[in-house]
Amino acid sequence: MLKRRGNLPSEFPDFGELDKGYSLLIKGLPGTGKSSLALQLTASLPNSFFISTRINPEIIMDDFSWLKKEIHPTREFPFFIDATRSETSSLNKNVTPLEFETMPEFVQFLFNLGKEIPNKVIAIDSWSALTVNLSESQISHWESAIVQRFLSTNSKIIFVIEGTNPASLDWIVDGISLLRKRTITSPYGITRRIRELNFEKMRGREIQNETYLATLAKGQLRTFYPFKYRFPAIMVKSHTLGDPDEHHISTGSTDFDELIGNGFRKGSWNLFEVATPVGDALDIFLFPLITNHLNQKRSMISVFREGVTFDSKKPYLDVFTGGNWIEQTANFERYVPEKTSNRFELPEKIDQLLDLIETSSQSLSKKKEFPLLINLGLDVLENKYGIPALNEFIAILVSKAILEGDIIVGWLKEKQEFRGGTTAATSHWKINLINRALVLEGIIPATEYYAIEPVLLKGYIDFKLIPIL
Repeated sequence: MLKRRGNLPSEFPDFGELDKGYSLLIKGLPGTGKSSLALQLTASLPNSFFISTRINPEIIMDDFSWLKKEIHPTREFPFFIDATRSETSSLNKNVTPLEFETMPEFVQFLFNLGKEIPNKVIAIDSWSALTVNLSESQISHWESAIVQRFLSTNSKIIFVIEGTNPASLDWIVDGISLLRKRTITSPYGITRRIRELNFEKMRGREIQNETYLATLAKGQLRTFYPFKYRFPAIMVKSHTLGDPDEHHISTGSTDFDELIGNGFRKGSWNLFEVATPVGDALDIFLFPLITNHLNQKRSMISVFREGVTFDSKKPYLDVFTGGNWIEQTANFERYVPEKTSNRFELPEKIDQLLDLIETSSQSLSKKKEFPLLINLGLDVLENKYGIPALNEFIAILVSKAILEGDIIVGWLKEKQEFRGGTTAATSHWKINLINRALVLEGIIPATEYYAIEPVLLKGYIDFKLIPIL
């Protein structure tokens, strides 16, 4: 299996280790991240050069602040070749100017650049700027000559061009990476932008995922692998996050606390809509919330979602909480094989469920810390009691939570008929998959997409939220 190269997917060759010639084409419309990608593929290599034909390298270094740390510290020659032919000169040791008048002069310089360096890597950003005044036959001639020369000398060449249409280079190069932006409009009328990195071909490489969700957050192109639902190899008790302030409780995630505005507000109704392909992946949100709440010795009432049982989640909660959590909870599910004081079968009528929740709430409040967390699987409630009854149930429960300062979190499948609680929600979120990467979007409050990046090395479930910018 290919290894992931930092923020970039494994489909890209590791030019620092590749001992043969290779040609790569990066293309896309302006602002899609082409320059960032070319820089990330080359900056850390001691045998690489970046030829800039459009933008002064000084401006590039200002725009991409991370470059200062990435450019290889033991370089014996400049990384940037300034081919913009501007009249300004740079004192930066990593920049050298290039003066040329014709394409033959440029190509001769290209062939001689780093001639004594084995396996050199050269990126041209952009090739389009050099060929704008050439005919198609001239362009094809020079492209073929350059690719053949680099192949024969075991060197690597990266072309950056503007546009997405088929180009003459497509049939010559070993690999093609297409960057693009597009917008998605949600059923709620919210339009959001996403970025994508697409592999049209990559000779000699296994293309594991043809299209990746990407972001340019912090000035670097970053892609996200298809989400895999898994737990840490070795599990330990979760770290406990304190509440951001006296009016909110922590969601169990520092990133989500910040995004939602200091965590869940006391006396709030928080709705999570889960796209059908996500399935149990929503546990990445649910486990941090529940374990953080329980580890603070607070009480919780749960109505398990369809297909989820007390027995299926208990082994993980035992580890993440240290094992002493059951007495802090009241748990409701469709069928209970063994009834205990903290485990109940859903009653026949929803009015009876309200009474049981009220009784459990009073009992738990005498033992544990305030506030109470009420965790609802709305799919099982809709399926068992129907839409009208569920609407009334939520209205009563939310009114009571607002008065008493409790927090309700509901989990809704995207194609459920129930919608009575969406307009009244304090916060409303959707968890979805884009190009098989797990993402979060805010409906209330409206946010951009955030990629959900699992963090499992701590031994418990945690995640980071990375904006898709």
